[in-house]
Amino acid sequence: MMPERNSFAPPPRGSINYHKDAAMQRLIQNDLLQGTLTTSILVKYLIGVCLLVFVHSICVSAQTGCALKIDKDSLKIYLCHVEESKFKAVKTTFFVNSSLSEAAAMILDIEGYVEWQYKTISANVVKKVSDREIIYYTEVGAPIITSNRDFVIRLTLNQDALTKALNVEATSLPDYLPSKEKIVRVPFSTARWTITPVSARRLFVEYYIEIDIGGAVPPWLVNVVAPGAPYETFKAMREKVGRYKGKTVPFIKN
Repeated sequence: MMPERNSFAPPPRGSINYHKDAAMQRLIQNDLLQGTLTTSILVKYLIGVCLLVFVHSICVSAQTGCALKIDKDSLKIYLCHVEESKFKAVKTTFFVNSSLSEAAAMILDIEGYVEWQYKTISANVVKKVSDREIIYYTEVGAPIITSNRDFVIRLTLNQDALTKALNVEATSLPDYLPSKEKIVRVPFSTARWTITPVSARRLFVEYYIEIDIGGAVPPWLVNVVAPGAPYETFKAMREKVGRYKGKTVPFIKN
């Protein structure tokens, strides 16, 4: 049975992953009590595990309010309240110079994620269901004091026949593959990209992600550093998308 979206359930207390995350949490609590927890220390503890990004969104209807957290390099990153969730959703908007086919080719190149998705250690196709649907596995790095996270994701791409907008959905399948030792399987994530053509070679992208990273990391700490992942990811995406120039995807019309 898939875990509830907002459960924030840690691994079993006897597991290595639980003790690594719990040890980190105790360190942070001690620093809070002593008044020594600075922003740089907080980032050192959590940035690797919280900046998962990998590609993943919320249903827009679940948003009840968003606050702009990063406005830099033409990237806007928002944290959004989600009802009945301890974790904030992350919304990102930006422009990218690319055709729709090139953007789709980049998103479908799962192995290429290590080149632009922040902290991604590995990414590989588990099953190609169709040209429009892929199930893939990915592992994301974390600080030494916490455990790496991994995902199994169902990725689907569809194009609106009228607007030509490309809709990409990435939903986690936590029970699709057995979990691995020393890696925390992310119990829930769902994401959606809406990629709208502005001109032949300019696209406007809206990206939403809702995620429960699992383990023993407090949600409020995740929320502090969460905007950094999409910033680094999509900044790198814009730098790397040129590698896909001229690539075509059969079901995408530019």
